Amino acid sequence: MSLPHHLSPAVREPGAENPAVTRRLLDAYLASALTGLDSEQRTHLFDISDTVAEVCLRHDVRLYEPRKVTDPVHHTSVPDVEVFRTDRHRVIRSDFLVYLAHHPSTGAGQELVFAQEAVVPILVIAHMDTRISRMVTGIPGPLTLVRYGSVAELGKRLDQEIGELRPQLLRRREAVERLDENRVGARMRALREQRGMTRRQVAEATRIPGAFGAEQLREWEQHSDRLNNLSLALLEEIAFALGVSVRDLL
Repeated sequence: MSLPHHLSPAVREPGAENPAVTRRLLDAYLASALTGLDSEQRTHLFDISDTVAEVCLRHDVRLYEPRKVTDPVHHTSVPDVEVFRTDRHRVIRSDFLVYLAHHPSTGAGQELVFAQEAVVPILVIAHMDTRISRMVTGIPGPLTLVRYGSVAELGKRLDQEIGELRPQLLRRREAVERLDENRVGARMRALREQRGMTRRQVAEATRIPGAFGAEQLREWEQHSDRLNNLSLALLEEIAFALGVSVRDLL
């Protein structure tokens, strides 16, 4: 499958016409259950994870695995808020998310929401005999279901799916790169400072009590539009607290 000619040379894949172009690295996030699994379940899940990692490596995809950074068994010293912030940012900045639907997980469910809200494509992996919640298969947006009977079959299926998805992922990468600018956050800070308000005062001036805190506002002011990915409801509360319209923040 060839890429459209309007894509920049840096994004085009190498081929007979342009063999010197280096394949661009993509980033993926591996979402799965980690909390509450027994040793046998963890071993099986990690075997599947290793297969996913091997396939990703063949396709020049850097796979982020939370089990190696914020595992609830081996990384208990990582603060809860840091786990949330790290995993959310990793999901949003990924080119696609791989979800292992082998065991129910509230954490992985959160990661699916992060991906859906940021329009991050989702690959759902499940054994043929696994029943998957319709809250997962019903997610609107780019979602692909990969069923398998054996680990060897999973490797082949995943290899095919990622290969076919790669051109679309590159197009998406180019489209979202503009969101790496900090436009909304910078505008919030400028309006807040014009009014002589502290972040705490802005947080306390919302209509919804506890809608966000001063520390959260600090992050929004400093981070890119893509990482913030602010909902309309939050933008409405920020605008109200600052005495402006949502349009003034955009």
